[in-house]
Amino acid sequence: MAKECVTVVEIGSSKLSCMVAQRGINGIFNVKAKAVVPYAGFYEGEFIEKAMLEDAVRSLFDEIQSVYKKGVQKIYVGVPAEFSKVDSSKEQITFRAKRAIRQKDIDQLLQNASSRIDEDGMEILSVNPIYYSLDDNRRTHQPLGLKATKLAGEFSVVLAQSAFIQTFNKIWARVGVEQVEYLSEAFCEAMFILEKEERERTCIIIDIGARSTSVAFVKGDGLTNLTSFSMGGSHITSDLSEACSISYADAKTLKKQIVLSLVGDADDVYELSTLGGRIVTIPMNYANSVVSYRLEMIATTINECIRLFAKEYVPYYPIYLCGAGISKIKGGKDFIAKCIGRNIAYGVPPIPAMDKPELSGMLSLVNTALDKNA
Repeated sequence: MAKECVTVVEIGSSKLSCMVAQRGINGIFNVKAKAVVPYAGFYEGEFIEKAMLEDAVRSLFDEIQSVYKKGVQKIYVGVPAEFSKVDSSKEQITFRAKRAIRQKDIDQLLQNASSRIDEDGMEILSVNPIYYSLDDNRRTHQPLGLKATKLAGEFSVVLAQSAFIQTFNKIWARVGVEQVEYLSEAFCEAMFILEKEERERTCIIIDIGARSTSVAFVKGDGLTNLTSFSMGGSHITSDLSEACSISYADAKTLKKQIVLSLVGDADDVYELSTLGGRIVTIPMNYANSVVSYRLEMIATTINECIRLFAKEYVPYYPIYLCGAGISKIKGGKDFIAKCIGRNIAYGVPPIPAMDKPELSGMLSLVNTALDKNA
C-alpha cells in the first residue's frame, strides 16, 4: 500500500515554500513536488504587503499543482516564531490510592493545562510536557505505567496569533483548500533536530532566516520559551549592497564569496562578476568588516534574548544554529559563536542527503505532518 503524501507550507520572512512528500525507506522523505515563491515577507509580526499575500499563495499553489496532479485537500502550515508565543502551566491530579498511571491521567493533565491558558488574540497550537513528576517529586519524561498517588507536570503551551490564522484561513478558503492544520515551526524544529536524550536538559535553537531570527529554549517534549526579532541574512545583503555600491542581486553573489576567517593584505580583494557583465573588485577586509558588523548586531540581540529568557546554568546550554540566514556564509557560525562566547553546532534534519541547516524548518514541518497523518 502506497504511503500517503502530506502537503506543507512554510511561511518564511521573504519567501513562501511548499512541499509535497511521503515517508520513504531508510528514514528518507520522498519529495513529490516543491515550490518557492518570493514575496514581501513580514516585519515585527506584520505582513509588509498584506494585500499581495493571496496572490503569492496562489502562485505557490499553481506551481505545486503543475507538478503534483492529485490535488490537495489538506495542508499543514508552519507558524513562524514572530506570530507565536510560549506559555507554561503546572498541573497536578491525585488518586485515592497508589496505582499505575494511565493514558487518560496524562490526557487529563494536558487538558487541564490547555483550559487554563486563555489569552486574547491568541490560539493554542499544542500542549506538550516539559516533565512529569510523581510521589516525592520524582521527575520522569514517561510516567505511563508507573505507580504513584499523584501525577503532576509542567506543560508548554504554544500559541499563535489569531489574526495570523484568520488571515490565512480566508486565503485557503478562496484557494480551495478544504482542511488546514497549523503547526509551530519552532516546536517542530526542536522535536525533529534534537534527540530525545539531548532534550532532557535545556537546549537552545537559534534559527536565523532572511529577515527574522528566533531563539527557542527546549526541554523535554516542549518549549520553555520562544522569542524572535526582525533581523537576518537579508540585512547582511542590504549592508553589502549599500556599503559597496552594488545592486542587491550582486551583493547576494558577493556574500557567497565572503570568508570571515580570512584577514587579507591591503590589496586583497573579492572579484565580483556583476549582472551587468562588469568585473568589480571589493577590498576583502572591507567586505568582511561589513558582514561582521551586522553579525555582531545579530549576536548581541541573541545574547540579550538568552539573558532575558534563560534560567539557571546558562553557560552549559547546548546551542544549535538553523536557517538559511547565515549558514552559507563561510565562517558565519563560528563568528556568532565567538561573539556570544559559546560553542554552536548546526541543527540539521536527520535525513540522509538533506541534512542541511537551511532545510531544518521545512523538513521539521514535513516530519510532524507525516506523524500526524500516519
